[in-house]
Amino acid sequence: MDATARARAVELLGRFNDDMTRVVDAVFGTQWAEIEEILARVVVASEHVVTTRRIADVSGLGRRAVSRLVLRLQTEGLVSTRPSDADKRAVEVVLTDRGEEQTERLRAEVTTFLRRSDGIAREISQGLQGASPSPTSGPSVDPLELLLRICASGAALVAYMPPAATRGGLAARQRAALVMIAGAGGIRPNDLAEPLEVSPPGVVYIVDQLCAKGFVERRRGAVPGDGRAVVLAATAAGLRAIGAVMDGIEHERERLVALFAEVAEWAPPTLRP
Repeated sequence: MDATARARAVELLGRFNDDMTRVVDAVFGTQWAEIEEILARVVVASEHVVTTRRIADVSGLGRRAVSRLVLRLQTEGLVSTRPSDADKRAVEVVLTDRGEEQTERLRAEVTTFLRRSDGIAREISQGLQGASPSPTSGPSVDPLELLLRICASGAALVAYMPPAATRGGLAARQRAALVMIAGAGGIRPNDLAEPLEVSPPGVVYIVDQLCAKGFVERRRGAVPGDGRAVVLAATAAGLRAIGAVMDGIEHERERLVALFAEVAEWAPPTLRP
């Protein structure tokens, strides 16, 4: 892949991830949930009864983060907990009736999302491969199973970034903002509010975080006729962080090609011929 193709892949994967996150947020009542939390919530929803150890293994969350999430789900009336019959040291997380209802809503919303995402998924797969991938064959999987694999691929790409890129509040929005700033070559802070779906104070917070991490800098005097105007530009460290994702895409390319070819051809199991 040349640099242009990799940059396009970053853009399309980011757009797909943002659309997916909006779907998950709408069901779970979260706001730009981190990929690890999405993985944890989806594995609870899809497996109905799951140990906290399994949640940690799938999501990459630490023990305390898993405990906090489970407590939140209990408070929302979505799960209960019990000792595992197989291992008394393990704790099982069990969906309540309300949790089962939410799972069915999630399955329906993800089904709709996957069916309307065939175009961008095909473009991602073809762009990464450089040719039209062969259609997938075999039975269609449950949408939540496919969602888990999509999220796992996203988490794998995030892992290629410097650790600082995953820290702090609104970390997912920080990464999205960094991609926008690097791609624009100079963008005003207010221009980030709409695509990031955050308030102006939220933009200030995100930019402050990126500047503190050394990924972005504010520049004045770059707008002709307006010496006080501020534009944002990615620093060398910020560009390296984006480059790390591009390297990750290169390393994960075969897996991503197959995954998004499957998404492009996916249909609900009941609608398969």
